[in-house]
Amino acid sequence: YQRRVRGGKMVKAFLLSNSQPVSNSELDSLGVLQWKLDADNYESEGKLKKICEERGYTYKDVVHIQNTVTPDYEAKLKIFFTEHLHLDEEIRFFLDGSGYFDVRGETDEWIRIHCEKGDLIILPAGIYHRFITDDKHYAKVMRLFVGEPVWTPYNRGTDTDKFPIREKYLSCLKNQFPKKAKFSIKRVTVSSPANFDTTLEKYLGRKNLLVLFKGSTTNGVSWCPDCTKAEPLIEEGLSSLSEGTLIECPIEREGYKGNPDHPYRKHKKIQLKAIPTLIHWGKVKNVQSCRQF
Repeated sequence: YQRRVRGGKMVKAFLLSNSQPVSNSELDSLGVLQWKLDADNYESEGKLKKICEERGYTYKDVVHIQNTVTPDYEAKLKIFFTEHLHLDEEIRFFLDGSGYFDVRGETDEWIRIHCEKGDLIILPAGIYHRFITDDKHYAKVMRLFVGEPVWTPYNRGTDTDKFPIREKYLSCLKNQFPKKAKFSIKRVTVSSPANFDTTLEKYLGRKNLLVLFKGSTTNGVSWCPDCTKAEPLIEEGLSSLSEGTLIECPIEREGYKGNPDHPYRKHKKIQLKAIPTLIHWGKVKNVQSCRQF
């Protein structure tokens, strides 16, 4: 069975238990979105750029997975194929190759979606899912993200069932997802402390100007355990705002740990004491770490 996605191409989607076809409207009702793009000419085509602008995607990179090339291929697949959720959307654009995304349906059944070259798929934050390659054992995929990327997977369990983002997803599932996502928070990343003041200056005076100091990430994983723990709470708070700007300031471990002269610690308006630290700029007189909120 093949279903028609935005752009006209036919893509397979079916129940994993009995191969029963799954319709386009059923996937839409789960918050799963897809487009068909020209993988060879996407820059000149312009569709990807428009999607990124509309949905606020500011980061992208390209990853390859292939059984004959990727180190620890089987171990990586085991991680991908473990049922999990993310605190943010998962956006994947297949530049080459193919694979399967499995997502949980309304009655917790597995729905399998076959993605091929040119397919852009968006999984909503809070949905349980997993990924595996098909018999080609190869996929070249562009990953997109709003702000600094965080790829942390939270494997399914009693704790994740109570995550605010999971509860928010289930609420959307019950009340229907909006046809067009509304993005209330503009995210900006400061590449280094040297750029902080000039970046801040651009957004001073805006409603709900927030500044977040946190550990930097490698492959989407932060070196700062407290930052990882605080992330669900921060995202929950951001989701409650009608509008705002979040300036994210990732901090490298080297140069920060044990260094009292780090620029953010010495900055007169910041005087950073710990990370993560979230400041509602202009609303508080003293900086507080997220662990104190």
